[in-house]
Amino acid sequence: MSSSSIKANASKVGALGGDPHWPGRAFFDIGAPPPEPLLASMDPLWLARPLVRPVVWLLNDGKAGHVNQLRGLGERLETLCGAQLIWLSCREYRVSPWRAVMGRAPAIDAPAPTIIIAAGSGTHTLLMACRRQYDAMTVVLMRPSFPGRWADLKVIPEHDNPPARGDILTTQGAITAVHPNPALIGESRGLILVGGESPHFQWDSEAIYQQLQTLSRDYPHWQWAVTSSRRTPPALVARLQQLTQPNVRFFHHEQTPVDWLPQQLRQSRVAWVSPDSVSMLYESLTAGVLTGMLELHPGGKKRVVDGVRKLQQRGLVAAWQQRHTLMEAKTVRAAHLWEANRVAHWLIERYRDADF
Repeated sequence: MSSSSIKANASKVGALGGDPHWPGRAFFDIGAPPPEPLLASMDPLWLARPLVRPVVWLLNDGKAGHVNQLRGLGERLETLCGAQLIWLSCREYRVSPWRAVMGRAPAIDAPAPTIIIAAGSGTHTLLMACRRQYDAMTVVLMRPSFPGRWADLKVIPEHDNPPARGDILTTQGAITAVHPNPALIGESRGLILVGGESPHFQWDSEAIYQQLQTLSRDYPHWQWAVTSSRRTPPALVARLQQLTQPNVRFFHHEQTPVDWLPQQLRQSRVAWVSPDSVSMLYESLTAGVLTGMLELHPGGKKRVVDGVRKLQQRGLVAAWQQRHTLMEAKTVRAAHLWEANRVAHWLIERYRDADF
């Protein structure tokens, strides 16, 4: 595929405007005031170039984590280069392995894509079918379940040990839909994010409960918001619901709105996260909140455990034994990640240069 063919497709797109397939703004923007007009908020470097508004198909399987990755990346592409985002579900557009190999995509009533991004193994047959039918750059998030050469670009987390190649971008963890906070708040407000059973760590409800009690007792002047996840054992949820400390408030994950976590990250100085909750670790790091990790013993699968340890070695995450240092930190700006932004810039440059 050539640069001219990509941009020729993009030139067919109509005037700037909203996309009915976009399922709402990224989590951190829900309830926020309307953004500036698209042209006014676009990257200045792109305003200086001939405007090409790529049509980006976002293939999803409906799983929250995968949708969250696409939201984060899609929002950055929309802001940086005015991308028109089209959300497509692999549940709606089902493709058999045979049709995928033959490149026979289902009929899709949407503008022809210039970039197709897929998240989740359930989307891979749809991506493979579309790659042969459309003159578009194909991108897969996470390690693909098919031969890598079948997608133009791959975005793979570091803990999957991807090879060093020009068509692969290695990320620290999964992309999130959270924006970095402008600065740390000065108030003594903390967040405790409780996960649950996973193959990566040996879950211990009693240990997590006691660590929560320690934070509440040792830092009584702090206000703590605690939440569970769909993996939290019911018995532990019941104990958390019975917490009576005046500086602790529990929020059941099933009773919080979709934007609750990003809002809490904006309003917190510190977040303590159980290590099994890898996505929440990266959301906290992206927000730029001081991040600590509750203590659990490693499980049978070492790949994710090693990735979490690297975060500690790089000074991005504090271990439980370092809690006093973290809680007393005087910094006004925590180290943070923004992988959605980095990936978006990489895709834009590869798209613009057609160097894949």
